[in-house]
Amino acid sequence: MAPRLRTSLIALSLGLALSAACGGDDGRLGADNPYDEGRVRIEIELLDTGLLKGHAYADANEGWIVASTRVEAVAPGGTKWPVIEPERTGLGSPNAVEFFEVTLQELPRGEQIAVTATVVFEDPSGQTIERAAQDQWPP
Repeated sequence: MAPRLRTSLIALSLGLALSAACGGDDGRLGADNPYDEGRVRIEIELLDTGLLKGHAYADANEGWIVASTRVEAVAPGGTKWPVIEPERTGLGSPNAVEFFEVTLQELPRGEQIAVTATVVFEDPSGQTIERAAQDQWPP
């Protein structure tokens, strides 16, 4: 095989492997869970200096609203990492979005944290139910 062709094939293989490891075509990580009450989705979108940034989404089905949202990050052994939740929109309606940032802490090599978006859906009678979507980081 010609050296140039071999180099091109290796570069293509590495690019495909990195794309798959980063959560897909757009580089985002996430989880998308459908429930009878609605859908809960979490996307880890950006690793910034000392911060893991993303969005949590809640889409209620007919007859339900999004009463609340929260995001938690937990390392192996149950250690909670600080989560900054600077912006929530849409609470009390069928669709809500929450922007979050996780303050990165020390994580042993090979370990992952669980980032969980939890949503409380509410029906017209006031009945509530809690649903979640979880992703792991690093991928």
